[in-house]
Amino acid sequence: MKRLLIIPLTAALLAIPASVVAQEEEEVIVTVISGDEGTARDVQSEFVKNAPKRQNDNGLPRFAIVGKDKKFYLGIGAQFLGEGIVDFGDNMPSPVDFIPSSLTPSAPGSGAALRFTALTSSFHINAVAMPGTKNRIGLFFKAEINNGNDYGFDVSHFYITYRGFQVGYTSSLFNDGAAMPYTIDSQGPNGSADFTVFTAGYIHEFTSSFSGAIGIEAPSADITTGNGTANVSQRAPAIPLYLQYGWGDGASHLRLSGLVRPMQYRDVVAGKNHTPVGWGVQLSGLAKVMPALTFYYDATYGEGIAEYLQDDEGLGLDAVPDMEKAGRCRLMKSMGLTAGMTVNLTSRLAFNGAYSHLTNWAPDGTAPGADQYRYGDYVAANFIYTVNKIVGVGIEYDYGHRKSFDGASLHANRLQAQLAVTF
Repeated sequence: MKRLLIIPLTAALLAIPASVVAQEEEEVIVTVISGDEGTARDVQSEFVKNAPKRQNDNGLPRFAIVGKDKKFYLGIGAQFLGEGIVDFGDNMPSPVDFIPSSLTPSAPGSGAALRFTALTSSFHINAVAMPGTKNRIGLFFKAEINNGNDYGFDVSHFYITYRGFQVGYTSSLFNDGAAMPYTIDSQGPNGSADFTVFTAGYIHEFTSSFSGAIGIEAPSADITTGNGTANVSQRAPAIPLYLQYGWGDGASHLRLSGLVRPMQYRDVVAGKNHTPVGWGVQLSGLAKVMPALTFYYDATYGEGIAEYLQDDEGLGLDAVPDMEKAGRCRLMKSMGLTAGMTVNLTSRLAFNGAYSHLTNWAPDGTAPGADQYRYGDYVAANFIYTVNKIVGVGIEYDYGHRKSFDGASLHANRLQAQLAVTF
């Protein structure tokens, strides 16, 4: 086993995931292969503006085509991510997503596992028409190979932008991807808001420092039913919004976000539907306190918003049955906290660290499942080293802990090395 570990761990000392390189705005890493080569910096700026903001969600192609009269920029990119992973402790089912809420007890003799995967690899299209004008149109498409842990494709982003409007399948406007610390782990901090949904919103820059957004999102609900309740189709959209103050040419910002989320369920006893309204608030941002040091933070709290938090998605924790009133559900309260940092030790070597916590509170009179997720913790630390704009590798340690409503606790550790090749 020790010899098997040497290969991925040694490889980790050679390079950096390309998405981290992209954060260095002063470095032009896009090459124009057709058209005006002198516009490479402008092309990169437009691609970055058009791509998702989460650090490990790569959307910056390394090669671009510039159309006639610079009216069109097109980049088709791909990223291979090969990982060597060692897990020890309780069982972590996914080889790519380190999710404390998904932990299960390890079987006898299976307290450790060595796995290799390329499931987080992806390809994307980043296109901008009429850049630098008020009629600028952006299109972004990204598909990842991770599709139920087999090597099929799963669309993670597909949206267009025009005059401040953004429409399509992508991250909720309630999310603040730029405030999430960088992790090799594909999921990232368990307590951060990161929900992908079909959304339509308007983003407006009031001044060079102040911006805001409001939108509507496809109806969804993740409810645990029972005691005379049942699921029904959803018909009321969620409404996310935010206000943001930025400084340092976009290197730092502070964002206050809100979410209003109506949900429907069936009261079988009374023979009618009920529509409780969930709500959430989030304070998030990043602060570049010196050229080599950046802090990241987010704090989220609300009722009926569990599905928007990383670790709670799909666990039926938006609402749970009221055991004192047959046919009724009550909204679960949830809180997520994340803090992280990036330290650029040299121009090529960087350290990233993150801690995150998530808690769910069951209202009095309700009875969540004994093994449902009550709270959990997440720790990640990695070293990243840059060789060039295409090849990269990193090494990371992850720790996860979960506790269920019956008091049972589970723990897991992961050591992973990643090779990234980005085009």
